[in-house]
Amino acid sequence: MSQPPAADSDSFIDYGALRALVVDDSPGMRNALRLTLSNFGITKIQMVANAAEAIFQIKNRSYDFILCDFNLGVGRDGQQLLEELRHGNLIALETVFMMVTAESYYEKVVATAELAPDDYMIKPFSAELLCSRLTGILLRKRAFRDVYWHFQAQDLEASIAACDALIHNKPKYAVDALRFKGELLVALGRFEEAEALYQQVVSMRAIPWARLGLARALHLQKKNEAAEEELRDVLEHAPEMVAAYDLLSDVCLEKKDVAAAQEALEKGVAISAKTVRRQQKLGEVAYGNGDLDTARTAFDNVLEKGRHSIFVTPADFGNLCRVQLEQGDLEAVADTLKKNKSTLQANPEGQLVMAVTQSIAHTRTGNLSEAAKALDAVASLRADGTRGDAQLMLDLAGACMANGRHEEADAVVAEVARNAHDSEALLAKAKRLYDEAGRTDAGASVLASATGDVRKLNNEGVVLAQRGDYKTAVEKLLTACSEAPYNPRILMNAVWVILKYIDQVGMDEAMIETARTQLREAERQAPGHPRLAGLRLQMKDVETRFGIQRKAAR
Repeated sequence: MSQPPAADSDSFIDYGALRALVVDDSPGMRNALRLTLSNFGITKIQMVANAAEAIFQIKNRSYDFILCDFNLGVGRDGQQLLEELRHGNLIALETVFMMVTAESYYEKVVATAELAPDDYMIKPFSAELLCSRLTGILLRKRAFRDVYWHFQAQDLEASIAACDALIHNKPKYAVDALRFKGELLVALGRFEEAEALYQQVVSMRAIPWARLGLARALHLQKKNEAAEEELRDVLEHAPEMVAAYDLLSDVCLEKKDVAAAQEALEKGVAISAKTVRRQQKLGEVAYGNGDLDTARTAFDNVLEKGRHSIFVTPADFGNLCRVQLEQGDLEAVADTLKKNKSTLQANPEGQLVMAVTQSIAHTRTGNLSEAAKALDAVASLRADGTRGDAQLMLDLAGACMANGRHEEADAVVAEVARNAHDSEALLAKAKRLYDEAGRTDAGASVLASATGDVRKLNNEGVVLAQRGDYKTAVEKLLTACSEAPYNPRILMNAVWVILKYIDQVGMDEAMIETARTQLREAERQAPGHPRLAGLRLQMKDVETRFGIQRKAAR
């Protein structure tokens, strides 16, 4: 196995060798920042005016240091640029990203810091201060070189070993190394070890991030009472730690305390309203609680505050329209569709949202001919392979029922049920659609058949695997995957069984590629699921033992 590059001197920084990218919409400020950087030796400087130009440059050349203003004028701001860079893995862990802002009010600073730039600078600042901050970050990243190298090679065990070496050899960075190691242990599903590590840090010093990590490790072990107690104490002493509200909402949801989950998210949003994913989650939880006013406000904020965010999807427009429809505000629905028409028409998923919403709105106003046209447009999009999220598909089923298209409705509900056979909320909503349409018996039959078939195949596959009959188990679970291609539990079970089968009989190139495909889809459907880390590790182990190369992800 190749080794990471040797580290340079612990203290010398060759600023002349660094390549920097300055992102600022003001020509005067770009030139001022160039002068500031040149004052301490950085001369390889590329300057751009906006996020789009920055992404173009970053995709074509690597940078050691990115200095980005928060406010970039029209389009994405600095926070949204950072989101896209991190989400798309466009910058390495070694790259320094510093946020510059003249904004002194709290919300935006918190929202930006929450996404973990390496530092942020409040204008005006001196070259000496910037140099001092940058030097400290570069030296820390240099110390972490082995840790990062193994992590980016997807060898998390070696990355943990590198953290241990750093803790032992460079006490200055021990706390940072413990933090990274804790995240690695969680990623590997080693939750008990993560709990012990965070307890160790907390016993030395009750750092909020360590207490948050401890709460997460407890939550992942289903120790939700202890996790909630820890989180509430954290928030009592550090109420600005917005990530703790997110985790508290997860804990409360698992405890079925949906009111407390919503309250936690509302408090987080009150501190940092610009974070798109928190607004999305608040909207979903409030909608599930029947609090349509809060849901509408949150979904509206997703579109307004996250207008240029990579995390905004066509489903977000559907979420807002769904609430507006349930409130009977057809004028607002029409306004939402009109205002966002170009965005929605830009891709098939957006067109699907628009057509489904229009079909419901036209049905409500009695314009059944236009409703039928919209449903025909939906059918055409779906025939071409366009998919919507489960909530949108249930909206579609309801529209089909309202227009007497019961066979289409049954097919849509069956599809949703197969791919979410263990989701009580979605199945209950599907049942309500049938009840409201006066088709209770038909609904019971559709749901029982759809969920029963998938559940039977899944359970049979798991039992066969436990008995060691991996070949038949693979057949059962791949059949289940064909019936429910977006069901994360089925997909993860299939990956697990395929890898067990390869362990038993030897390498099968077609099978390993199938496992990769199913794992990628599971990651898309359930990002952050605790099982994914273990499956990735198992996949890597099989690939390593059989000496095969990973194909590029599609």
